[in-house]
Amino acid sequence: MNVNISGLIGALCCVMMLSCTSKDGYQRASLISYDDFSSTQKLIGTNLQFDDTILKPMRIQVFDSLLFTVNTREEKLIHVFNLKSQKKIGERISSGQGPGEMLQPYFVKIDTAWVHLFDMSSFTLYVYATKDFITNPLPVVIRKVKLSEPTFGEIRLLGNDMVSSAYNPNNQFISFNSNGEKSMEFGTYPISNNAFSDAEKVEAYKSSFTTNQKDRIAVCYNWTDLIDILDGKGHLKKRIHGPKQFISTFKEFRDGDVVSASPVKGHNRDAYFCPISVGEDLFVLFSGKAEDEADYSMLANQMFVFDWDGNPKQILLLDQGIFAFTVDKENKKIYGISDKPDFHLVAFSYN
Repeated sequence: MNVNISGLIGALCCVMMLSCTSKDGYQRASLISYDDFSSTQKLIGTNLQFDDTILKPMRIQVFDSLLFTVNTREEKLIHVFNLKSQKKIGERISSGQGPGEMLQPYFVKIDTAWVHLFDMSSFTLYVYATKDFITNPLPVVIRKVKLSEPTFGEIRLLGNDMVSSAYNPNNQFISFNSNGEKSMEFGTYPISNNAFSDAEKVEAYKSSFTTNQKDRIAVCYNWTDLIDILDGKGHLKKRIHGPKQFISTFKEFRDGDVVSASPVKGHNRDAYFCPISVGEDLFVLFSGKAEDEADYSMLANQMFVFDWDGNPKQILLLDQGIFAFTVDKENKKIYGISDKPDFHLVAFSYN
């Protein structure tokens, strides 16, 4: 019997390619499961108590023995607490649109020399001397950089540049140079067997992202358990799909001339959010819950740890859910925010 070897090999390759992509799979994706993480650790949280109320913080940052909470709709937006003495030591940044004031600040970076704050309402980066920011109730702005055009969310540092979400169907991100001038748009959306319109695409692939501040970007998708690791030029280095390997469905709708998209009930799950760079590792919260589940909550009690090449390392199972966190790498502490039953801060120790 004559056998067409080249034809047989070609057919086998086609079968293998099809078998690597599930009905709801992504091109160029590596599938992962819970078993791919080398270890799992259960963490017991301790509620933090200070001598003053923490109000309703939406973001949190740790530096040395200090904990900063970022609040909204308060006269002073950033409150500073000493973790050792458990005392509040001050408040910073007045709410407003005047000199030195902000409406939506968050920490981009803090180290022994500088504090970088970005105000999302004015698209402006503020730089302070760290010592002055900690000790001075009215810290002096050393440098201020206003971006040349609006952004859609937070910015992150990437080498000498700043990166933010672009929120358009063609590119995911926009970068600015150190003077705030736009340099380029980049990043391509994942391709799956789900056919999305432009409006559906930008909603279905909404993401939270962070950088290692040097040469990597981690794109953590909110509605599908997908993570893209990009290099400093925005090229895809690795795509991870899992651990549940789902894709949420969105449907386009029109309201007059406005075209948007909303999730399809029963076909939508929360995935990754609040990624943080911690040295050589990436920490990120994972939900996997659907809104129609009986125990649904916006809070997540699963935290995954990857390296910056996208390799799964560790699962941290929290005994209570949180929606935002920061990590003290030196002391192996995680500080999170929960609003159940009321707003409070919780600390976890990890190995």
